[in-house]
Amino acid sequence: MKKFAMPALMAAAALALAVPAAGAVTYTPAPPPKGHKPPKGHKCTPHSVGYNATGKLIASNLTVSGEGRYSGTLEVQVNRANHRGLTGDETFTLTAARVFFHHGVDPADPAVGSRVKLHGKVTQLAKKCPAEGFVPTVTVRKVDVRQSKS
Repeated sequence: MKKFAMPALMAAAALALAVPAAGAVTYTPAPPPKGHKPPKGHKCTPHSVGYNATGKLIASNLTVSGEGRYSGTLEVQVNRANHRGLTGDETFTLTAARVFFHHGVDPADPAVGSRVKLHGKVTQLAKKCPAEGFVPTVTVRKVDVRQSKS
């Protein structure tokens, strides 16, 4: 009798498991609500990029604000600048920037015509963004001043 009871129990268990599977429900995600728009990008907001410029010193008015750090203004005839930086006679305002006076340059009064390298950040917009009213700002963090070659 035991031989017949075991296969009958197994068949009943298999049938009990198969019945709920026949009525299974599939899940479909709900569509986004009407009027839903993705968030706008931040392409046309000003962002900072690295700034490097070289030129000749015209005038300087620097004061010591810490060890190796100076504040004040530098007027430089900029020959080369990256990231659409302006060239020509430019005045830079320094706030606790590192200034390195290399061999032969007097830190109290650097000579006019000394070679100057400026390193910092400049704010800019993407090329296709409207630029009316936008003025890029240059923040100088490091300055190298060397003797002129002649």
